[in-house]
Formats: sequence, C-alpha cells, structure tokens
Amino acid sequence: MNVKVQDPTFELALVSPFLLQTLAEVAQNKGVDPEILCRGLGFTLEDLQDPAQRISYRQAVAMIQRALKVLPNQGLGLWVGAQNVLGTLGLLGHVLSLCKTLRDAFALGIRHQHTSGGIVVSSVDVVGAQVHLDAECRLPFADVQVFAVEEFFASLLVYGRALAGADFKPIAVEFVHAAPDYLSEYHRLLGPEVRFGCLHNRMLIDVQWLDVNLPNHHSLALRQAVALLELEAAQVHQKLDLIQAVERAIARDLSRGSHIEKIAGDLNMSSRTLRRRLTEHALTFEALLEQVRQARTMSLLANPDMPIERITEEVGYSDVRSFRRAFKRWTGLSPSAWRHESTTA
Repeated sequence: MNVKVQDPTFELALVSPFLLQTLAEVAQNKGVDPEILCRGLGFTLEDLQDPAQRISYRQAVAMIQRALKVLPNQGLGLWVGAQNVLGTLGLLGHVLSLCKTLRDAFALGIRHQHTSGGIVVSSVDVVGAQVHLDAECRLPFADVQVFAVEEFFASLLVYGRALAGADFKPIAVEFVHAAPDYLSEYHRLLGPEVRFGCLHNRMLIDVQWLDVNLPNHHSLALRQAVALLELEAAQVHQKLDLIQAVERAIARDLSRGSHIEKIAGDLNMSSRTLRRRLTEHALTFEALLEQVRQARTMSLLANPDMPIERITEEVGYSDVRSFRRAFKRWTGLSPSAWRHESTTA
C-alpha cells in the first residue's frame, strides 16, 4: 500500500542513530542479520555508531518497516524501548539526569525533544491528580506509528525509573490502536493497566511524582548542560522549528477544522505573517494541515472499532464524502479498503 507523503520534513536527516542502532541490536538478538535492515538505504551499521550521525525520516521508516517485516506482530517497538538508557537521548539525557524534580525534567524534555532525534512528538498536561503525557508519530505509516509509540512509552518507563527510582510506574498507558496479539508483552513491560482503542496515545502518571527530588541534581552542572543544549537546539534546522510549531497548533485544533486564522493566533502572529514565514521555507499551510490530518487518520484507522464517521470528525472534515475523497488522494483506496488491507496484511 503506497502512501503519498506530504510532510516536507520527510527527507530531512534528523533521526538519531541511537534508535536504529538499538533496533539493529534487538533484531540481531532475535536471530536477524542486522545488515539486511539498512542495506541500500545510504548508511551502514558502522554509521549508526556515530552519535553525530543523523538519518532521514525516509531512511528510518524504511529500516523500521524492514525489521517489522522479518519480526512481525511480536512487540518490536516495546523491545527497542526497553533496551534504551538515558544516554540514548544524547545531551538531553544528561540534562534530564541533573534536574531537581521530574517536573523540571518533563518541562526540559518537552521543550528540547527535537534535539533527541526521535520520531514521536510528545506533550505533557496536568489534569487534576494526574499527569497526561501524550505521544504521536506524525509519519503516515500505521505500522511505524504503532512501533513508534510502543518504543516511546517503553523508553519513558526506563527513563522515569532511571531518574526517580525503581518504584516509578504509570497509573495506566493508553493506545489508539487495537489490542495486538502480543498483549502479554505490553503487560510485561508497561504494567497491568494498558488500554487500547483510545483517542490518544497517553501515559497517565500520579501528579505526586512531579515533585519527587531526583538524586543526581546539581544546579551548576545543570545550568552548564542546559546552555550547551540551547546551543545545540539553535543549530537544529530553523525550518523544522517552524514546521513543528505549526503542526502542533494544527493538531491541537484538528477536530475544529484548524483554520489558519486560529492557528496563526495561537502562534501570536497574523495569518498573513504565518503564510509569509511558511513561504520563506517553500511551505504552505494547506500542505501542513493535510499532513497532520493524514497521520492522525492512519493512527485512528488502526482501531477497527472506530467508525469512519467519527474519524471524519476527529480529523476536521465537515462530511464523510470530503474525507473519503482526501483519503483516496493520499492512498488510492477508500478508508474501509485501507483498513481491510491493513488488518489482513
């Protein structure tokens, strides 16, 4: 099933080698020759040993999909996430380890998440007595999206325990996709409260964890490390910063249509200024809106119990006919046909 990718970041080399290096190691431990996973993609296993290396989203998707093909329906994303350590986040991991509390660590982690070279966008909100940590992979490939959120939440649990201690655990973890055959792996690695067919990929944490004092806090070292991180962040492509800011604003308002006037207002600029800034980078608001809609649609379609009519509303189309037309433009198939092919593949 071919997907037309609208996202202008798809060819940017921004993915950390650590993710793919760990993927190769897990595959090798499962009896797969890791060389075949990156053959012909423009990089080698040796390249993945270089922390300064960056891989394009296109290359990362290809390698992940190859791994999923040879190790299907087993929990590959969970396995990769569980193998991570704070160091796989690079300088960001070092900064997090020096924070005073988890609240500080979450704030810095969200602020500088693009420096870690991941394939998931995350956000944190405090809702009453709970912390909601949401994650979304905006690459429009359902299999990669499932892998990405599995890897993210399994990693998050590892990072939380490395920072706050072995007792750190979530209240529950929620996923948009349907329950897979390997449900036992979710319970083994994420705990007993795992839910599927939800509207968000979300880890729910007791708010009391936010103010737990972390054992390795050092205020001077933290300031120095944050200064280095700020410098690294400034060197990340300006185009990506703009794209991610606009995509986040669109995603927050998606079910209400994400009109440019509202999105521009959320970003403290006029719609004219937003269009001008996007044009400076050869981008259009409409292309970014379509990309966010496309990725969200693929994620929701992975839940077989989610009606097409509900998906239409969630991604901001006014009627099912318009939604079906857009989906056929993206994939060449109707949403129902795509869902059927995905579940029988």
